[in-house]
Amino acid sequence: MNLYECEGKKLFQKHGIKIPRGLCIHRGEEPVRKYQELGIKEVVAKAQVLSGKRGKNAGIRFCSSEEEVRQAAEELLSVNLRGQYVAAVRIEEKLDIAQEHYVSITYDTSAKAPVLIYSEEGGVDIEEVPRERIKNYELSIKSDRLAVDVPCAQELWNCFLKEDARLAEINPLVKTKDGRWIAADAKVALDDDAWFRHEEWKNFPPRTMLGRLPTKREVEVKKIDEGEAWYRGTAGKYLEMDGDIAILFSGGGASIANMDALEKHGLQAANYTEYSGNPPREKVYALAKIVLSKPGLRGLWIAGGVANFTSVKDTFQGIADALDEIRPAYPIVARRAGPYEKEGLALLKACAKRNNLKMKLFGKEISMSETAKVLTEMVAHSN
Repeated sequence: MNLYECEGKKLFQKHGIKIPRGLCIHRGEEPVRKYQELGIKEVVAKAQVLSGKRGKNAGIRFCSSEEEVRQAAEELLSVNLRGQYVAAVRIEEKLDIAQEHYVSITYDTSAKAPVLIYSEEGGVDIEEVPRERIKNYELSIKSDRLAVDVPCAQELWNCFLKEDARLAEINPLVKTKDGRWIAADAKVALDDDAWFRHEEWKNFPPRTMLGRLPTKREVEVKKIDEGEAWYRGTAGKYLEMDGDIAILFSGGGASIANMDALEKHGLQAANYTEYSGNPPREKVYALAKIVLSKPGLRGLWIAGGVANFTSVKDTFQGIADALDEIRPAYPIVARRAGPYEKEGLALLKACAKRNNLKMKLFGKEISMSETAKVLTEMVAHSN
């Protein structure tokens, strides 16, 4: 889960990293009253979005009066910034900057370890800093103390570990003219698989990377994995789209390619979703029930590659449970292989028979993209 700057800064502050004095203006709140409450003349108004490059896209404004704050807040709250929904506007003290540095900790999948990245040059042009001026330090999660001479590194490491982050980035890390180190920005991504360790994450408001608030179905699907350990599998990934073909993918790198195949054959997905890690029947049932609740569907595509350890029987039983309740009239195509695939396909076949469903079932003898064509033909004949 990606955090807004204001949320990330609260975590930084919790672990001893200084942040600018500031507060947030939300829709329906009076910007001038908030500005007066802050009590600082020179402020920066910053759109709270889940993507970067705000400075180069008019998402950051400098203000020194009530009228300027009012205008900045109203304008920023009325637009989508680079396609992103603006959740709030944070106004905070304008810093007296002497230096801008960059520091982050992220998990490096190649090294299979967290890595500390540091540069004495930071800010909006961090991508242009030559590679030789950027230092990388491989870290060990077995050690809670760092032996590196990097400002705020220990505090950031504490935050990364304690908050189950995948990324904790400060850009810029500002050194003020009076010698203070202050996180002028915050980019934090939390590990979704750590929900079961963080009851407080439920207090985060819903979010989406799209230029809108999450839909009701997106919010409901997110709850499926809350409080569950990673070894219980995941079924809480769902993104609602404008099409009318319901999607139930199992995890794997082919999911995006499948979406392209569907579009190539003239169909539009109603959603993007996937389950992975051998989730139990109950989780897959909950996911399928929500996916199939979208009005106006014309088809359902259930697809996945050859599973390594996910039980096709158990996951397909969850889908069958949902189909038993909904009994859709539109065509259904399922393609799956892996442990207990025969039993899983048999369960769906029996479900189709007792509910008189229009369903075709396939194993690994046919590619996933080919089954998209099969579904296209079925949808065309059902109109």
